[in-house]
Amino acid sequence: MDVMMIAWGLNVLGLVLAAGLGARALFDPAWAARLVRLKADEAQAGGFAEFRATYGGVFLGAHAAGLGLSLLWLREGLELIGVAAAGAALALGAAWAGSCAGRCLSMWRDGTRTPFNIASAAVEAGLALIIAAPWAVWFFSGPN
Repeated sequence: MDVMMIAWGLNVLGLVLAAGLGARALFDPAWAARLVRLKADEAQAGGFAEFRATYGGVFLGAHAAGLGLSLLWLREGLELIGVAAAGAALALGAAWAGSCAGRCLSMWRDGTRTPFNIASAAVEAGLALIIAAPWAVWFFSGPN
C-alpha cells in the first residue's frame, strides 16, 4: 500500500470520528455541553439549540461533506473530485489546527494548562494531521 492510500485512509478515519462527534452532539446536546465543559444559559431559551447547531450541525455537516468527497474520490478516482476532496481535507485539517492553536494560546496566555486542555490539544492536533494527511502527502511529495 502506498503512502497516499494510507493518507486517504487516515483522512476517512478522522472525518468519520469528527462527523460522529457532530452527530452525537446534534442528538444529545447535554453530552456536547459536558464534553466542552460549558452549559446553556438557563435564563435564555434555546441554549441547547446552540450546542445542536454549532457542535452538532456544523461538525456533522462539514465533516460529512468532506467524507463524501473523500469516499467518492476513493471509489471513482475522478480528478476533479480528488481536487475537491483534497481541498476539503486541507480546510477541515486547518480548522482543527486552528482549534489546537487557540487552545495552546489559552494555555500559555490564560494559565489554563490542565490535563483536559493538554489532552484536547493533542486530539485536535491529531485530527488536524490525519484529516489533512492526503493534502500533506501531495504537497510534500512535490510535482508528479
